[in-house]
Amino acid sequence: MSRLFVIGLSHRTAPIEIREALAVSDDTVQSKLLEAARLCGEAMLLSTCNRFELYGSIPDGMADAAALSAIQELLTATRPPARDHLYSHVGEVAVRHLFRVTASLDSMVLGEPQILGQVKQAYALAQSVGTVGGVLSSTVPRAFQVAKRVRSETAIGQNSASVASVAVSLASQIFGQLRGQPVLLVGAGKMAELCARHLREAEADQFLIVNRTRSRAEDMAARLSGTAHEFHELESLLGRAAVVICSTGAREPVLRKELLAKVMKARRGRWLLLIDIAVPRDIEPQVGELDNVYLYDIDALQAVVSGNLSERQREATTAEQIVASELSRFQSRERQEDVVPVIKALRSYAQGIAQAELNKLLPRMPALAERDRKLVMQLCDSIVNKLLHAPLTALKRSASGGDDPQSQLDLAEAVRQLFPLQLPAPQEASEGGASPEPLPLSPEQAAATTERRAPPPTETEPT
Repeated sequence: MSRLFVIGLSHRTAPIEIREALAVSDDTVQSKLLEAARLCGEAMLLSTCNRFELYGSIPDGMADAAALSAIQELLTATRPPARDHLYSHVGEVAVRHLFRVTASLDSMVLGEPQILGQVKQAYALAQSVGTVGGVLSSTVPRAFQVAKRVRSETAIGQNSASVASVAVSLASQIFGQLRGQPVLLVGAGKMAELCARHLREAEADQFLIVNRTRSRAEDMAARLSGTAHEFHELESLLGRAAVVICSTGAREPVLRKELLAKVMKARRGRWLLLIDIAVPRDIEPQVGELDNVYLYDIDALQAVVSGNLSERQREATTAEQIVASELSRFQSRERQEDVVPVIKALRSYAQGIAQAELNKLLPRMPALAERDRKLVMQLCDSIVNKLLHAPLTALKRSASGGDDPQSQLDLAEAVRQLFPLQLPAPQEASEGGASPEPLPLSPEQAAATTERRAPPPTETEPT
């Protein structure tokens, strides 16, 4: 079964100061990957603002505890306090963790889309460094498929889940195309800038910044490619703007109904979206009573966010079912990959013995007609197939999930102990995860096959 492991920490287990301490720069990731690969053969490092995780494979013959301890030492060598926040998973639990992380079921904001791209970048980097082997190449692409299913079969990422993203969603619903729609920032707070950055990502391209401290307005204008203005220009700027984001530190409202009534009369019916994220509020609640004015304060925005998060949580139930289904399929495939070589080796061993006996018998019967020679060969095939029917059926059943994994492993090991089988050397999977070879033919199908394999080199060592 899978030797995948993951060691790391996330927003669920560590405060931001610990996560920041472990974060690695782009130019040091490669060296960290190579160091880890020397310990465990394979390595992929996922480093984001909310998690720091190393994925790899535990080498055959190395105890889980020893491997994990060595990796923990590597990850926290310069930050020993981080060890208290680490978690580690091996095998099935590690695979499930990877599937959930990639599908954004373990994210701080449930359903956010960025994590899938971050995992893809981490995988691509590990490939370029040469630290991806059979375990990662068969598991990580499967995680991408799980995330794709979750995105396409659920609505987990369709509703805005932050104040800034809700602001963008509201603006898009009201104005449609945001390009060419002026955005006025009243106050230069961090939340206002975050909203503005989200609006810019939605193609808003005109930002007007007003702040009582002119230098702060100019600094923000430079970051947003906007323009800074004096506070006395507020009325004229309100006449130009389509979206207004307020975040001053004033103790009294900055925008009152009287002012906005005058502004709206001059706008002649053009819609105005007001987003008040200040506490205390910057905009009088009565402003929302004006025609063609859409006013949302922080409580209204948070209510939308909470409702959307509740909807995402409901969708997460379906997403978890998809993860469980894909995990079951992954485990079944791994069981097949474990058992198929034993099935093929057992059939090859039995057929080799039968062929060796035929090679000794047929030269002693030169007068045997061709029809009779075929009958003798078919008889050997039939005997081999009937003898192998029960053990092959049991192995196939275990490979398809009919038995629990431990029983399957015990059965395969028993076959190895009973017969001197020559198993092929394990091969690394392709980047996309190679599909398992099909199970051998049934006894009836094999009996109908007349083609013979080449005779083995010796009687005691059939190939």
